[in-house]
Amino acid sequence: METFYKQEDLEVFRKWVYYQVTSDPRLKLEKYDSRTYKIYYKNRVARFVVWPIGIVEEAIMEGEELLFYLHYQFYNFHYATNLFHRMMEKLLEDEKPNYHILLCCSGGMTTGYFAEKLNKYCQLNHLPYHVDATAVYQLENVYQKYDLILIAPQLRYKQHELSQKLKPVLVDNIDASIFATYDCQAMIEHIEKIIKDENK
Repeated sequence: METFYKQEDLEVFRKWVYYQVTSDPRLKLEKYDSRTYKIYYKNRVARFVVWPIGIVEEAIMEGEELLFYLHYQFYNFHYATNLFHRMMEKLLEDEKPNYHILLCCSGGMTTGYFAEKLNKYCQLNHLPYHVDATAVYQLENVYQKYDLILIAPQLRYKQHELSQKLKPVLVDNIDASIFATYDCQAMIEHIEKIIKDENK
């Protein structure tokens, strides 16, 4: 059976990781056991494990949430350092600021349900959106806190009027087929298209 690694190479890699982490003042390194380093950054903890059989395991937790997981056979130093850099990029990645979106319908009930579904979808998929809902008669009291307002299909006729009144906040409408089915994926695609078009 072909040997993919040498024990000496693994030791060099482990020492390289140690010096990479300890030379960065933003990070704190803990030698958890003979195989494992824990790397702390803000409220995230990375776990770096080199198993005796030549398997390297990398994971990042934020509280109870797993943000990153990778395990791989150590083939060579170049291959392993590239994969370690991937983990570190994720560990040091600053959280994207939430893009605040407001859904609006006549009374706020149907959009309230949709907003709840969208927030769960965004949390599961690590998307930088936070969605609230309101009734149309409350819009003028709350609109300043939002980056985008999406109005229900039954209010489409008011889009131009609201766009003028609520400037500079962007006002658009929700497609009837998306609204009728509470299709979260289609809604996020719609939101991202609006944002992309606005930033052109």
